[in-house]
Amino acid sequence: MSLLFGLFGLLLVNNIMLWEIRYWFLMILSFMTLKFLNLEVWGNVYLSWFYCDSMSGVLIVLTLWISGLMYLASNYSVKFMLNKVKEFSLIVLFLCLVIIMFFMSMNVYMFYIFFEVSLLPTLMLIIGWGYQPERLQAGMYMMLYTVSMSLPLLIGLIMLSKMYYCYNMVLIMYLNCLSLLYNVNMLWFISMLMAFLVKLPMFMVHLWLPKAHVEAPIAGSMILAGVLLKLGGYGIIRMLNVYFLNEIYFSKFFIVLSLWGGLMTAIICVGQSDIKSLIAYSSVGHMGLMLAGCMSKFMWGWEGAMLMMISHGFCSSGLFCLANMLYEKVKSRSLFLYSGMININSVMCMWWFLFCIANMGAPPFINLISEIMLFCNMYLYSCWLIIIVLLMVFMGGLYNLIMFTNIQHGSIMSFMNSNLNNFCSEYLLLFLHFYPMLLFIINISYLNKIFMV
Repeated sequence: MSLLFGLFGLLLVNNIMLWEIRYWFLMILSFMTLKFLNLEVWGNVYLSWFYCDSMSGVLIVLTLWISGLMYLASNYSVKFMLNKVKEFSLIVLFLCLVIIMFFMSMNVYMFYIFFEVSLLPTLMLIIGWGYQPERLQAGMYMMLYTVSMSLPLLIGLIMLSKMYYCYNMVLIMYLNCLSLLYNVNMLWFISMLMAFLVKLPMFMVHLWLPKAHVEAPIAGSMILAGVLLKLGGYGIIRMLNVYFLNEIYFSKFFIVLSLWGGLMTAIICVGQSDIKSLIAYSSVGHMGLMLAGCMSKFMWGWEGAMLMMISHGFCSSGLFCLANMLYEKVKSRSLFLYSGMININSVMCMWWFLFCIANMGAPPFINLISEIMLFCNMYLYSCWLIIIVLLMVFMGGLYNLIMFTNIQHGSIMSFMNSNLNNFCSEYLLLFLHFYPMLLFIINISYLNKIFMV
């Protein structure tokens, strides 16, 4: 609980000199909360309201880490340009606090309230610090998609709580283990999961995400890709685990839809000219594969889905940081205007190469382990799904290769300044995204402890 009290206390103090203090405080807190990864299978209960186990613990560490890096990434666009520094700092801290309380919520109503409250600071980030006039439309898209699907979730949580005479999700999970109630119809399934499927987002309800990414500032893109999409994945796993929504026929439909959507978004990525839109559509494809692993109900699928959320959080956030560094120097996001960057800044070419191969799932990153687990899980579910999986692997390598070659190779544009120097803080930002992807593979057995219940 000292984590929540520390974040709340830092929110109350409002001073422009606290920019670096808040950044270091969040980074130190992320190291201090590594103890959450060593929790027992049953988890720990705090103040009878909050519950933390290994699954929520790793996402809390990811939230603190990405929130700290948001300050570092916005050092030029917000602090140096004096673009409402105090308001930005408070919104980032408030969003971090709300997301952590969502991951730790044990009461079903608090779970729902913090899930919805996280939309408000995200909307403020997009509208207040976005780059283009279309940011108002992007914020409206995001609110309409997410809020419209959250009402069935609230009704479903209220009805199930009345049925069990209990509002504690941990207790409901153990009651279900004892009674083995698997009789769930389509309406229950849709009402309990649709809000999280939109937040993920699932293919067909994903149109708000690319628009929000394109119009959001770098901090908004980082928190969207790194943490907020994981709210949907965590909600799906938690609902499946607590309420035993194990109807096999509904799962087949969502598995096929998510894999087909992953293939379609990979094809869309190949034809994208906006670099932020390309990275956003690749996130839809990765989250579709993660959703298929969750719906399969296999242990490898759930472990691979958790690992996919962790690896995607670091990799996608790092790619958005690289895209923002190019945008700040060239003032354009079009792939057609980038070429020959390897001749101007060869060090950044190395970082682009590392993050592109991580995004396509190449060794030695944890993205490779997560994709192998999910692909094997799909083959175990149905051998026919391997056709879509192989096409996804090919298209994933293709659009990452196209993005890398378009930016780094070719002739230098005549309008481009050959003096595109980088700051040490930018290299530090990329390194802090890179080394968790590389080092987490050492402790890959941690996943076995998450789903031992």
